Amino acid sequence: MKKLRILLAEDDQINQKLFSYMLNDIAEELLIASTGVEAINMHKEHSDIDLILMDLKMPEMDGYEAVKNIRELDKEIKIFALSAFAPETQKAASNGNDFNDYVSKPIRKADLLKIIGKHF
Repeated sequence: MKKLRILLAEDDQINQKLFSYMLNDIAEELLIASTGVEAINMHKEHSDIDLILMDLKMPEMDGYEAVKNIRELDKEIKIFALSAFAPETQKAASNGNDFNDYVSKPIRKADLLKIIGKHF
């Protein structure tokens, strides 16, 4: 798998550190946004992002709304829903909500890399 430019949209600092560690081997660059608004702005500033990992529950703007905004600008980018609520992440990925896949938290590194590997 090639090294990826990844945007992690996650408001919890512990999860930010955990995902940073898990993605270290495959990330050429890892950008971190704490809100949906920050994620949209970072995507606009960095058009070379390969993958967005989007938490569904964030302050200011949730992941669903942020993804709608990003999809207006970029229909091709891979976006995975992140949530600690498994049914919610499955719904996000299967309901035509603009997500390409989903990741249920907590997740093991091997499982995360396997999900990413399906798309790259």
